[in-house]
Amino acid sequence: MEELTFRNDETPYLVFACKKCRQYSYVKTVQKTKKCLRCGRTHQVKDILSLGEVVYGMTAAVDTVKQKQNELGVPEFRSESDFVVTTNNSKARATEPKIKKKKLSEKHKDEEKSYEEKFKEMLLELSNLYGKFPMYLLKIMAENFGIPTSKLPEL
Repeated sequence: MEELTFRNDETPYLVFACKKCRQYSYVKTVQKTKKCLRCGRTHQVKDILSLGEVVYGMTAAVDTVKQKQNELGVPEFRSESDFVVTTNNSKARATEPKIKKKKLSEKHKDEEKSYEEKFKEMLLELSNLYGKFPMYLLKIMAENFGIPTSKLPEL
């Protein structure tokens, strides 16, 4: 039986910026034209060959396009993920009037809750919010409830 092996893609690709919208794209150097995916302008490869950068392999071409496109981005507009986990605890805290000092008895009650009780409360809340949820969500919620992540497999 013939043994299958992966070969490195050594096809030359041209990475260039669109003349109209400045969006970076790549094209094989043997192609005649490339249409911009953003604005629809058609570029003749022979005309833009001197303006672009030649890289070898599709992976290298994609990585180069990503790198060049990220260089154009304004750092102030870059942000982390917009995904935010909200729980009933944080909502309740936001709607309650701000009290600077908690009563000592309330503080002790919170500390006396075992990890198991907190874990059950957390699971109930997660199942009410999402139904099904991944393990990383459990870890995030465990931090919110004050449960060490090392205790999660035991619970």
